[in-house]
Amino acid sequence: MDKMDAKMAFDLGNTSYGQGRLEEAISYYKKAVSLFKNTNDPRREADALLGIGDSYISLNKPEEAQKYYNSSLNLYNAAADITGEGYALTGLGIVFERYKNYEEAREYYEKSIKKFQKAGDYKRAGMVSNLIANTFELQDAFEDAVMDYKRSLELFEKVKDREREARVKDAMRDIEPKRYRIRSSKKDIAALIVYFIAISAAEISVTYVNMQMGLVLEMVILFALLIHSSFHESYNFSTLLRSMMALPMIRIIGLSIPIMQIQPLYWFPIIAVPLFAASYTLIRAQKLTRKKIGLVLGNIPLQLTIALSGIILGFTEYLILKPAPLISTLSVETVLFGAVILTISTGFAEELLFRGILQKNAENVFGKVFGLLYASILFTALHVGWQSGLDLAFVFGVAIFYGYAFQKTRSLLGVTLSHGISNSFLFLIMPFIFPAVAPYLATIL
Repeated sequence: MDKMDAKMAFDLGNTSYGQGRLEEAISYYKKAVSLFKNTNDPRREADALLGIGDSYISLNKPEEAQKYYNSSLNLYNAAADITGEGYALTGLGIVFERYKNYEEAREYYEKSIKKFQKAGDYKRAGMVSNLIANTFELQDAFEDAVMDYKRSLELFEKVKDREREARVKDAMRDIEPKRYRIRSSKKDIAALIVYFIAISAAEISVTYVNMQMGLVLEMVILFALLIHSSFHESYNFSTLLRSMMALPMIRIIGLSIPIMQIQPLYWFPIIAVPLFAASYTLIRAQKLTRKKIGLVLGNIPLQLTIALSGIILGFTEYLILKPAPLISTLSVETVLFGAVILTISTGFAEELLFRGILQKNAENVFGKVFGLLYASILFTALHVGWQSGLDLAFVFGVAIFYGYAFQKTRSLLGVTLSHGISNSFLFLIMPFIFPAVAPYLATIL
């Protein structure tokens, strides 16, 4: 009898909820919770608790809803009900969205997507991805919003939900003009320009004036970015400032490491360690997914085409800098070994930070065009140490190319390989080949 009464109370709760009689629905759901508990049916008890949470959310009482969603989540977890866990986690995401704690909301939404995908419910996963996109829109983080709209579109296409596909496409069309607008105040833009000038001044000081003074400047910049990002109200602006903290930090660590007795080739992986550490910290802090930072293969033929550009770029930069080789002899073994080191420690480490993280954050502040430019001038500033104005112009052009390629493909594969190949030609191959062929070229030209 209790089972029938419990089911009846639950069904009446659903009916009342559907008709908008929310207080009545809560009363029925609470009765169902008690009866399901008596019949030792934790999964159905969790369903009723979920219904109470949904009702309180509809009544705009997120504090009450949170308690019941948490209770239902615990029961679904105990019953190994993955789909139920997904619903409860979605509810908790909605709760934190009501609190305007969008970062926490997205964390719950991401967990629920994993549950729904594991259960094979791609439609529901797409709906939750749509919710994530909405939270980014509320914060004017349009580049992030577009990525989640694309994810939800892929999921809806998978289940052939044409109606929701159309809605997502409409949302993406509406957001497109906003992606090119500068979305920060003149005061914030001025502050970012000052930070760029300060970082450039610190790099110039380290290279041309006094290393100790440059180190002090880097520390001042790091402290300023930390304080500024902590107290600024804008999500996009403070996120960009936090990602920029990596720039003085890696220079401070790099200048503090005693590497004079180490072979020059091995300087690169040593200096890459703080780069990777900074990127990992930012990825965790911003709760970035693989797709959002470009850790996807993308269109392989296109990525390989981008990668091959590294040959031309490496040759060109060698003509500018003419550095000494980083290997003692030119052989297949030494070149491959050096190329792997350079691709990981310069290609992947730098592209992950500058394109995958910093540029994405800059785009949310400046829009796509000026976001690309800002990330590129920051990348250029960190190459002052080569003591060549022509090389700075070249590096800026390369940064624009890599940034644009990343914007269009949202994959780091091509730019990482291109960067690695470019440095391999610059430091490993051209220092041996060019001096040998230069006399012949001179006679021809």
